[in-house]
Amino acid sequence: LKPISLELARLSAGRVAGSRRLPAQNGMAAPGRRTVPWHPTATEQLKEVPRARFSVASAWAVIGVIGMLANGMRKLVPVALQPFSQGLGLSGWVAYALSGAFFAYAEGYRGFQLRFSPLVVRRAFLLDANSPALQQAFAPAFAMAFFHAKTRRKVVAFSLIFGIFGLAATAKRLPYPYRSILDVGVCVGLTWGMASVAAIYVQSLRTGRVPNADPCLPSEP
Repeated sequence: LKPISLELARLSAGRVAGSRRLPAQNGMAAPGRRTVPWHPTATEQLKEVPRARFSVASAWAVIGVIGMLANGMRKLVPVALQPFSQGLGLSGWVAYALSGAFFAYAEGYRGFQLRFSPLVVRRAFLLDANSPALQQAFAPAFAMAFFHAKTRRKVVAFSLIFGIFGLAATAKRLPYPYRSILDVGVCVGLTWGMASVAAIYVQSLRTGRVPNADPCLPSEP
């Protein structure tokens, strides 16, 4: 009986020790220990956006982004439509259609709709009347992650914009019809991008839910 009594004593001692540790496991400080209250940083508060709410700053961010994309496409549209007045051969029309389809998928769908547009809208909803004045004034640039973003995200944002404008500048040196074939693809991709930004923003306001996208905020405010 002696081994059994020793085992029962160990079990009872373990139960008592476990009951003494319960307050610490439930978030209560153990006796003699001081707890430090947790306060979220400004960046952590920005990341916590439970619902999509309209604000002038968020609307300005979305409208500004769409305006920048439209401005980049403005001079491309007349050249992209030249084949309808000057004509193309069969192979030219095939290349024209393939260019539009390729850019619609690669630039419009994969580049804008799946990546860039949700990010823009997600960051736009971080802005309201209480946001810093610099972020409100330059809301389109903030939404596109040109500043107050992780370094990698800023590099991607600048590369995307400069890549689009660089492609448009390169197309200017091409003769007809090659320039028109390239420009129509760029125009289709940019149009898809503008439409997706507007659609995601409106849908978020209707449902009250922000896009499921990482806003890529920096670790420090």
